[in-house]
Amino acid sequence: RIIIHHTGNNAIQQFAATNTYNRDTKRFTESQLGYFGGYHYLIEKDGRTFQYRLETEIGAHDQGENINSIGIALAGNFNQETPTKAQEIALAALLENIIQHWKIPIQRIEPHRWGDTTECPGTLISDTWAQQIYIRYKISWIQKIIMALMRQLPKNS
Repeated sequence: RIIIHHTGNNAIQQFAATNTYNRDTKRFTESQLGYFGGYHYLIEKDGRTFQYRLETEIGAHDQGENINSIGIALAGNFNQETPTKAQEIALAALLENIIQHWKIPIQRIEPHRWGDTTECPGTLISDTWAQQIYIRYKISWIQKIIMALMRQLPKNS
């Protein structure tokens, strides 16, 4: 499964701050990549994507469900704001890579709040928001292929 989170924080840069918080306050163990984030990935508001853990490592992002999931957090508090366009683009590309590598069905892209007592990833995005972002990405990709093929067709005189 892929579990979508928000950081719940509106700070501009969150990768380093989240890493420090998880190391010093939550006392998370260090990942094989040398970080302390519980998520596997964090997408900043400007779309930059950072990796805290290898996808093969057990995360620390959804109690009781870390062993069979990849956690993706987007910087921001989506009870107060919506994800940026840059975050949507980065998320779609990341989902494509993970889904293709692990053969995860689109129905298994889930919000953290499913089965938990949390609003994460925020009340301003729907339960299927990440699935919809991914579907739009795939449709756009297919449209580009069709347009490229159409440009190769001979023109009628």
